[in-house]
Amino acid sequence: MDADLFPELAVERDHLAFARRCRDAMIERFRAVDPSAAADEITSEYVEVTVAEALEDLHSPGAGDFFGRITDEHSDRWYIGRRHIEDQSHDPVVVDWRAPIAAPFYRATGVDPLGLSHRRRFTMVDADLSAYLDEQLDDPDSITATGVPDPVLAEIGAARTGAMREIVATIQAEQDVVIRAPLDQCLVVQGGPGTGKSAVGLHRAAFLLFEHRRRLSRTGVLVVGPNSVFLDYIANVLPSLGERLVQQRTALDICVPKVEITGIDDDATRRWKGAPEMLDQLARAAVAHVVHPTDDLRLPIGARTITITAATFSEWVDEALDGVTPVNRRREGLRGLVQREMLRSTERDDVWERSPELRAAVGRAWPMQQPIRMVDKLVPGPSGKRRQWTVADQFLVDEANSMLNGTPFTFGHVVVDEAQDHSAVSLRVIGRRSPQGSMTILGDLAQSTTPAGQQDWNEALAHIRAPAAHVAVLTIGYRVPGPILDAANRLLPYTDVSSEPSRSVRLEGTPPIVRVVEPAELFDAVAAEVISVRHRHHNTGVVAPLALHAAIGHSFAAHGLRLVSHVHDLAHDDVPVFTAEAVKGLEFDGVVVVNAHQIFDGSALGARLLYVAMTRAVQVLHLIGDDAPPPQLLLEVSGSED
Repeated sequence: MDADLFPELAVERDHLAFARRCRDAMIERFRAVDPSAAADEITSEYVEVTVAEALEDLHSPGAGDFFGRITDEHSDRWYIGRRHIEDQSHDPVVVDWRAPIAAPFYRATGVDPLGLSHRRRFTMVDADLSAYLDEQLDDPDSITATGVPDPVLAEIGAARTGAMREIVATIQAEQDVVIRAPLDQCLVVQGGPGTGKSAVGLHRAAFLLFEHRRRLSRTGVLVVGPNSVFLDYIANVLPSLGERLVQQRTALDICVPKVEITGIDDDATRRWKGAPEMLDQLARAAVAHVVHPTDDLRLPIGARTITITAATFSEWVDEALDGVTPVNRRREGLRGLVQREMLRSTERDDVWERSPELRAAVGRAWPMQQPIRMVDKLVPGPSGKRRQWTVADQFLVDEANSMLNGTPFTFGHVVVDEAQDHSAVSLRVIGRRSPQGSMTILGDLAQSTTPAGQQDWNEALAHIRAPAAHVAVLTIGYRVPGPILDAANRLLPYTDVSSEPSRSVRLEGTPPIVRVVEPAELFDAVAAEVISVRHRHHNTGVVAPLALHAAIGHSFAAHGLRLVSHVHDLAHDDVPVFTAEAVKGLEFDGVVVVNAHQIFDGSALGARLLYVAMTRAVQVLHLIGDDAPPPQLLLEVSGSED
């Protein structure tokens, strides 16, 4: 039957077998390399590392396989896969998806075929080719109506596993434009739920490492995620793409020096500590300890005494202050300036060493400043050992340290996910990690849910201080089914941000299921609803107000389930339960939202939180509560899914 439906399947399977043989031959060639035969020890070490990395890549899953084929207008044919595979003559057998020649595979359309005449997409089952889809790009009628072929839709809608997957076979045109954008810029990627922002950011990191390997292997790439749960969720994506040296951290992880975080700020304090005005206060505090002398300084130099007037010394202080280097380095500049002036006026180069009075005068005018002490004095409350440091304080300490001593470690490119939730201060902290302003900023303003979060990308970019910035908008949703996304989009007018609704390519799907129960029945009903949804969609998560989590956990235990707060390595009866803020960036086949009317309390923040909660669903969304969901959703109460 395969031969009838796919007459060239046998030929393609032969090419797959050939590509795998070529991969094996490449492995043997690399194994035969002897690093010790290099001319010197440095070269030998370089060869050894290069060979080890190549072998690791060639042994990775998918190496030697391909998921696409393109034919250009000159009848040249190229197979597209996850790794570069070549034959004994070094001719390409499979082209790495990141190579320039592969770009038309993702971007070509019937309207603009980009030099292609034909594109083929392969379906692989159990490590063997099972089907393919042909698109005759010089015949627009052969392109699907949605622009997204059925194999791609099937892959996008496949069941989730609790970990993000790479999407090299399903990257769409608007995503590919972002992935391959130039390195030397700060690129903001604004996109609604399911538009693939996170995956695009990770694939962009992999692409940039491929395109600028020498530069970025030296300067490094950093991915900043919102929390450890999210980092666990995305942990396997870059390794599956062959990139293992990228650092993946939360913003808090990169802060130095560390303070012991034992306190929690209320929302008003978080807003104050994260506000742009706090950056100005830090800048003033960084130099507030520098004073101008009021008395002349008399220095015994050998048999004579020289006088440095207070006015002259003040000019030296002002000259040193008038710089852009970190404040404590400018202090060293004052010392160098004083030494030069002493040499000029006395023709002696030992005045500094022989004059404790001069050294003491510099110390009085410009004492050393420490970042933790500086923030301790700046932020009201108990100081010293009695202070309870908070997360917002840690960002202030890091920024103070950068102002005083310089940023301790930087990267060639920085990817920031869920950037809309960062305060002005934390954005500045992250922005300093990329001195050249090479960054990918991923976010959705409609999902900004933190007290000091962002509601305008231009303002956010001002905090980052990137020299060259561009905003790209992703509008096509691939993850959330259309009926669910349409319902969630009804909340956008109430979020108080300007955000373009995304539209789903997954037109089929079940609208949200709504159940209302008596308050006394709520928690048993939640457990029953979860069991019902998990019957079809084992990867099911719950989103509920924090105050309900304990009771939900007790009800779960009575029904043989266990409440957990992670998504990785779930046991059979584990059910992830999150608040709407904490679930951001995650996805589940089935989502059960509890008491949506409490999440959306009529405020703009509440609208954003419920928007986040509803758009975590890849297959089905159930809303259950002891009152009707917000009327803005225009949803009718119904029964459970059949």
